[in-house]
Amino acid sequence: MSEPEATDYIARQSKFDPRSWSTRTKFISALAVTVLLLLTPLTLLVFAEAQVEPNDDAKSVTTVEVVRGDITDTVTAGGMVQRVGIVDLSFPAGGTVTSVNVEPGDTVFAGAVLATVDDTSALQNLATAESTMAKAVQGGASNDASVSSASVALVNSQRVAKETNKRNKLSLIQARESLVVAQDQWDESCLDPDNLLCPNPSAQSQLKAAQASVDSAQRTFDTSVEKAVNNAVGYDIAVNQAGELLQQRQNQESKACDGDGSETLTCTNAQTATVAARHAQDNAVRARTTGLLVDQQAQQTASLTLASANVALQQVQVNLGKSGDDAVRSARQALDSAKRFYEQGKVAGEQSVSSAQSALTSAKASQKITELPDGENTTSSQAAIVAAQTGIDVAQQTVDNASLVAPFAGLIGTVNYEMYETVSAANATPGITVIPDGPLEVFADLATADQRLAELGDNVVVTFPDGTEAAGEITSVGSVATAGGNSAVGLSGGSQATESWIPVVVTLNEPGLAEPWDSEAVDVSFAANRANDVLTVPVTALLALTESGYAVEVVGSDNTRRLVAVDTGLFAQGRVEVTGDGISAGTVVIVPTS
Repeated sequence: MSEPEATDYIARQSKFDPRSWSTRTKFISALAVTVLLLLTPLTLLVFAEAQVEPNDDAKSVTTVEVVRGDITDTVTAGGMVQRVGIVDLSFPAGGTVTSVNVEPGDTVFAGAVLATVDDTSALQNLATAESTMAKAVQGGASNDASVSSASVALVNSQRVAKETNKRNKLSLIQARESLVVAQDQWDESCLDPDNLLCPNPSAQSQLKAAQASVDSAQRTFDTSVEKAVNNAVGYDIAVNQAGELLQQRQNQESKACDGDGSETLTCTNAQTATVAARHAQDNAVRARTTGLLVDQQAQQTASLTLASANVALQQVQVNLGKSGDDAVRSARQALDSAKRFYEQGKVAGEQSVSSAQSALTSAKASQKITELPDGENTTSSQAAIVAAQTGIDVAQQTVDNASLVAPFAGLIGTVNYEMYETVSAANATPGITVIPDGPLEVFADLATADQRLAELGDNVVVTFPDGTEAAGEITSVGSVATAGGNSAVGLSGGSQATESWIPVVVTLNEPGLAEPWDSEAVDVSFAANRANDVLTVPVTALLALTESGYAVEVVGSDNTRRLVAVDTGLFAQGRVEVTGDGISAGTVVIVPTS
């Protein structure tokens, strides 16, 4: 609340409205006025500091404590969170879009072709310009023809050398990018199935599959060994039990058939039981022999499977290592070749241009030179060639303008072009935005009238759309004002239209706080006035004195009230700086609530 608004509010809320005074207060007031008139022109403030009984009909109130602290009056300007160095690209000339090679979020390298428009007309114009050049050469005299031919050869050699260097340089850049990709896609960590740092998901997947086969084979082998051990124990128990049974049957037979009992039925049964026990023992022995052989074969099979799985894992590791090395080696060879082609192309181009220049010099030596009015020496054929070359340069530039090329490596922001749409050169909307890999900063528009508030190194506060705040520092202040309808919140606290504004760049103390708000509108608060370590109360606690000035109603420890005159300082943030007798931090004052 500004000071004028606060004054008006206080005047309306003041308890010095005579209609609200009690009978006793009116009597004291009349007596005080009489004394003042008879004695000396004392201020009504003497009365104001007298104890006043609360009025039963007074408005509802609440109490607050006087607070010591800092208050700041600010000016708020609109701004936007953006990357440093963002470039908006558009086609210099209109046409029909024939290719859009990128999408928002794509990563591009410097020199990459982002989009093109139909260059048929531009190529036709270039062909016409080249035809004009040919006609200019043919239309010259014999001496002019040789110079023209040499000039064309020189121009063509220069153009070919330039295009060759440009093409070879692009190939060199792409080869470097490919090498970086190949190196980034391989690391020794890719040979360890348990290492999660491998940058190549495909290699990691192959290695994990091979390791899974080894683990499975190992489990099968361990199971077969455990099973063989358990079976062997079972076999031995069965053979031992059969042996013990046979021994029992033999003992029984010996008892049953001893002496005269050999012909008895008991003896016969005992002998039959012995034979059966012997067969059982033989069967147990055979079962053990067969079982041990089967278990041994199962262990051998599991062991072979495990060995094969380990060999397969080792082979995968060898293949992956070789593949990674081969990819890096191939990329490095391609880079070496690109460097070689680039250097050879430069040398060949320079030699071609040098030869053409020598031929032109020789041709000019045998040609009659005419001095022009401006003092320059030329011939008609040369003049025609110069004009034709200008036409070729213009036509070639038009062909080049049919392609949007990334000026640097970065990230694609917005893409406003679509296939086969017709674009205009006068279109103010950028077609493709390229965002460099830089930090986020805040770009604010500050009203020119408040320019004094923006000094390099000053601290400001940025408020994001969700209400959170971040501290920042002014790192750039524009020197040229721009006309526009930007609005800022001035010292009065209200929004006021400005005729011009200056750009201000703010670097955040913690740039990471702005990451969720890329390209979002924010508010930037600039400090206008500041009072440090002062006593403040809410503006609504002030009461306007009839004789001018302000007072606050203080509540004593015994709940009695008294008016204390105060001097006011800075009004800001809904509070006001105050000083007065007996006013200190913690003093309780009344704030009307209705």
